[in-house]
Amino acid sequence: MRNYFAMLLLVLMNWCGSMLAQPQCTVTHYDEFSGLAQWWVTQILQDRQGMIWISTWNGLNRFDGYEFECFKSQAGDGVDVPSDRIMDMMLMDDGSLRCYVEGRILGFSTKTCKYFEISETEERQLKKKFATAHQREMAFESKGLPNYYKDVYGTEWTIGQQGGLKYKDQATGQYKDYPADWHGADRIRFCLADKEGNAWFTSSYGAFKLSFHKQPYQKLEQVKPVQVRYSFLDKKQRYWITTRDDATIRLFDRKNRELGYLGADGRLHAGYTSFGSPVYHIFQDSKGTIWLCSKPYGLFRLRETADGVFNVEHFVHQDGNSHSLSNNELYYATEDNQGRLWIANFRTGIDCVVNPQAAHPEFIHVNKIDRPATDGQTRSRQLHITRQNILLAATTTGLLVADISPKDPRQIVFKRHTKDIHRGNSLSNNATMFITEDSKQRIFVCTESGGVNQILSDNLLAPQLEFRHFNTSTGLPSDVALSAVSYHNQLLVVSNNQLILLNPDVTEKTDYKSFFLNEKLRFSDAVPLMLPDGRGLFGLQNGAFTIRKEDVGGNRYIPPMALTALIIENKHKMRGVNTIDTLTLEPSQRSFQLRFAALEYSDASQISYAFRMGEHASWNHIGKDRSATFLDLKPGTYQLQIRSTNCNGLWVDNIRTLTVIVKPTFWETRWAQLLYALLLVMFVWGVLYLRHYIIRMNRRQKELHEAYLALLNNKAEKTVSTPSDASVPSKPQIKPEDEAFMQRAIQFIEEHLGDADINIGDMADATATSRSGLNRKMKSLLGVTPLDFIREARIRKACQMLKDGASVNDVAYSCGFSDPKYFGKCFKADMGMTPKEYKVEYSVK
Repeated sequence: MRNYFAMLLLVLMNWCGSMLAQPQCTVTHYDEFSGLAQWWVTQILQDRQGMIWISTWNGLNRFDGYEFECFKSQAGDGVDVPSDRIMDMMLMDDGSLRCYVEGRILGFSTKTCKYFEISETEERQLKKKFATAHQREMAFESKGLPNYYKDVYGTEWTIGQQGGLKYKDQATGQYKDYPADWHGADRIRFCLADKEGNAWFTSSYGAFKLSFHKQPYQKLEQVKPVQVRYSFLDKKQRYWITTRDDATIRLFDRKNRELGYLGADGRLHAGYTSFGSPVYHIFQDSKGTIWLCSKPYGLFRLRETADGVFNVEHFVHQDGNSHSLSNNELYYATEDNQGRLWIANFRTGIDCVVNPQAAHPEFIHVNKIDRPATDGQTRSRQLHITRQNILLAATTTGLLVADISPKDPRQIVFKRHTKDIHRGNSLSNNATMFITEDSKQRIFVCTESGGVNQILSDNLLAPQLEFRHFNTSTGLPSDVALSAVSYHNQLLVVSNNQLILLNPDVTEKTDYKSFFLNEKLRFSDAVPLMLPDGRGLFGLQNGAFTIRKEDVGGNRYIPPMALTALIIENKHKMRGVNTIDTLTLEPSQRSFQLRFAALEYSDASQISYAFRMGEHASWNHIGKDRSATFLDLKPGTYQLQIRSTNCNGLWVDNIRTLTVIVKPTFWETRWAQLLYALLLVMFVWGVLYLRHYIIRMNRRQKELHEAYLALLNNKAEKTVSTPSDASVPSKPQIKPEDEAFMQRAIQFIEEHLGDADINIGDMADATATSRSGLNRKMKSLLGVTPLDFIREARIRKACQMLKDGASVNDVAYSCGFSDPKYFGKCFKADMGMTPKEYKVEYSVK
């Protein structure tokens, strides 16, 4: 039975090896159900920009790797296209196409995506070329010759007369069948090898694309597809690989020869053998002793004898024994500079072994933490000790940090650092997975769903640590970080389904290189291991694989970035935009949407995109979205840059730059700014001039007002004394007609100043104006109404009479007041005192 099993295993391994050696090819069928305009395909070409053009009996189709755009003749387009049934086409030296349609040949511009007429001479020449090409194809088919194609990896492929796909075995030189579904199509004809090396075929039922692959890595042969938990390189350059579900430990020498399976007896077995305990971590201390951390079977100590057999000792938790392990679920072990062994326990935290080489090691449970966990447990996953003897522990409830220099581990108190909702630079996630240190002694903490955290604080023992976050908000492809190792001055982060290269030296939002390796891989918690031959070993949920450094990243093809459509102001879509490098928007056009695609025809499912406005701006990562929308742009010139990853998720240098010029309206130009400035100056000048004019007019009115009041006052005093010319203030010059008007008004007031029944109507008649005209004229010349002027003249006369000693009653009646009390009220309102007070004060003076 044992021999039978060994033979069966050998056959299985040979079969797996043959499957790995078989070339890989993916056949993709395109027809009307895929977006193609029609299933009858006549020709396939690729233009200089990388676009694929497929001619059908229902128009010309452009393919960008994602979707088809169909171009057909339109009524009123000015080009006489007999029909949309394209029989054949050619690519010209200038990048345009020539389409053979119903006996005519028409040009098609790949820049404008429009048909155009060609000269009769060119049409005659091209008809001969199309005829020759057709005759060659007919002769080729009549002889039954197959289509041959050699892929980029050197494998020759052929399509037999029955339509089957075959490849030439490089070892035997014989053609072998390759399983490919042609969907019942016939008349399959090779047309094009695109720039990536994909082969395109026409058929009577659509188009076919053959994409060729070469697996960049080599799967590790395993009897069972189980999770690889850890890989380890010992001091003899042997590497160990452990699995979880079947609890195996395999050893290989530095030349990758399998040494055997380690059994529980400490011996290496040639056949499949389980160790019996799933090993989560292997550590070799400074004395050469190897320690195995198992979950849930405790700790194993291995000491190798001279004959290559390992002496296996097993240590477990013992109830009632305080010197035993605190729990048997062990995840990690490491050694400090004092030779003590530190163990991460997934149930109870951390154990320390002060005498790891003793026959009966003493285990000390180190459980002093400044803050207890919310669930009361400290589940430790991994430990890291710095050169300064500071221990950091990755736990499910935060990051633990402590100085382990004291000789007695019982005195050590750990500081717990967790996510703080009030502090943006705190830990991003409490579920920490792994801690690593790069060549610059920078410490990084991998988290379960918060990306990678870099510790920025110089003092690791500080009450609060500051972290820099690398996660999806800063462009990291995934927030899942299982582990990380230093790689070419960068950090290689293992996520759940991809590898990510992180460059910590970039201070702003940056790009990250991620690799999917052409297959849906799911990584395990196993830390990547660099093997003696330079290959990297990575653990998976169903095995492991090795890969060379130069193959990390897989396909390095750089897909060109193409512009596929432009929509301005949410109106007509322009499809012929791939060749433009400058977009000019009119003043009324301030918003547009640009669509684009990385021309990757092998597999575009993992391509991500980013864009930015300006060479120094931060990239906007938009995932798999292939459009960018800009709203309400300000006038100016912008540099729009677009880039993408390749099919493996690796960011490549394919930046496409589009200069966007937004024209300003007249009111946004410098001429408008000059006009605004001029209008502002004119407005300020107008305000100042108006203010000066008003002041001047007010002063002129006051002078006229005072002059005419003085004139009336002097006329009223003529019977008493003759005034001197100096007592009459100088009067501003006014128009002769205004002077005549005022003389008539002064004469009327002088004659009726003592008349209590004086009214505006009489004064208007005397001055030969209307009542409104009188009011308007008096206001414009003197700044007061006629009634106000008469009242002021009466008060002036009253003042003079009071100074001359007249009684208050006589003054009232003489000045046109029928009631002395009313006179007193008006006098006080103007002079601030009663007539009697004024008379007394004047007499005193």
